[in-house]
Amino acid sequence: MTSPEQSNIAVESSAFTHQGYYRERNEDALLEQAERGLWAVCDGMGGHEAGDVASQWIVRQLGSVDLSDRLSESVRNIKRCLLDCNRYLWGYSRTNQLGQIGATVVVLLLQSGRAVVIWAGDSRVYRLRNRVFRQVTEDHSYAQEVAKATGQPPDYSRPGNEAITRAIGACESVALDSLVMEGRPGDGWLLCSDGVSGSVSRDRLEELLRHDHSPAETIVDEALQNGSRDNCTAICVRVQGSHFSAPSSSTEYM
Repeated sequence: MTSPEQSNIAVESSAFTHQGYYRERNEDALLEQAERGLWAVCDGMGGHEAGDVASQWIVRQLGSVDLSDRLSESVRNIKRCLLDCNRYLWGYSRTNQLGQIGATVVVLLLQSGRAVVIWAGDSRVYRLRNRVFRQVTEDHSYAQEVAKATGQPPDYSRPGNEAITRAIGACESVALDSLVMEGRPGDGWLLCSDGVSGSVSRDRLEELLRHDHSPAETIVDEALQNGSRDNCTAICVRVQGSHFSAPSSSTEYM
C-alpha cells in the first residue's frame, strides 16, 4: 500500500504471509501501518503450543501502540508494549499450562527522519541503500552466539544451532535490541521471518527488493518454491525520496 505524507515521510509498502506447505497453521503474523510509519513481523515459536496465539497477540498490541510526536517517546512506548506482551504471554502460558510459548519480533519505525529497528529473536531486517544491501539485525540464536565466541561464521547445519535465544513470552523477562539510524531518501527495507531468510539467498533478496513492483509476495513465493518448510512472511518498505527530509546527522547508534 501507499501511505499519505505523514511526519515528513511518504512510503510504499507491501506485505505477505503464507502458512507454507508443511505446517498445520500459520504461526507468523505481520503488522503493516504505512500511514503511521510502523511495521512488524512476528514468528511464533515453532514446535511449541500456541505460537500463533503469541504472534497474533503481539501484532494486535503493537497495532494500537501510541506513537508520539517525539521519536524517543514513540520508541519508549513500543518497547514498553513488547515488554508488556512478554509478561502477558508468560503469565498466559503458566495459567493455561501450555508449556513454553512465544514469538520472535522485529519492528521498523520510520519517524522524524529516523529509522528505528527493535527486535528479539531471529526474524530479520535488511536495508538497501545506495546499492548496498545489508542485514541490520543480528540473530538471537545459538548459532550466532557460537559465531561471536569463536569468530567463525554461523553454522546452522549443526543440530541445535538453529535454536533461538530470545523471544517474546518464552521467559519471564526478555532483553530487546534496538538500533536507531539516519533515514535517507530512496531507502528500501525488508522485514522477514526465518522461513524466508533461510530459503532465499541474500543476493536474490536484494534483487527482488530492488526491482520487483510487489516484492513481498514475490519473496514469499520464492521461499516456498525453494522448499521452505516453515511459515513465510515478508514486508517490503520503500521510502519515497521526493517526500523525505533526512536529518542532518548521519550517526548510527544503539
